[in-house]
Amino acid sequence: MSYICNKVQEKKNVMASLTTPCIKCANKGIGIFKCQGCLNVFCRKHATEHRFNLSHQLDEIVHEHDQLYQIINQENTDDHPLIHRINQWEQNSFLKIRQIADSIRQDIVQYIKSQKGIRFNLLEIR
Repeated sequence: MSYICNKVQEKKNVMASLTTPCIKCANKGIGIFKCQGCLNVFCRKHATEHRFNLSHQLDEIVHEHDQLYQIINQENTDDHPLIHRINQWEQNSFLKIRQIADSIRQDIVQYIKSQKGIRFNLLEIR
């Protein structure tokens, strides 16, 4: 019984796609293929184009996967790009901290000198 229901449903899907226009050419082309991923209906020309685009996207994903896999599985972790980025961040942070500390030291030295000048002036006034 289930087999018959599935066949009836498949036939309904085929008939619906034959009466549905292609998503790309609107009312010009009759849809012959319904993509189960995006659920759009395409004519023969655009079905081939859609399949090519999906294949290209899959190739890009596989390529990115291979690159990530290679990065993650590098044997020498000292040469890992992420380690290099962390080391660079550390050096930049130290440099910024050193610059800020030097600036604050200069400000404090100027403040101390100005306080000494005020004390000296107060002593002269007495």
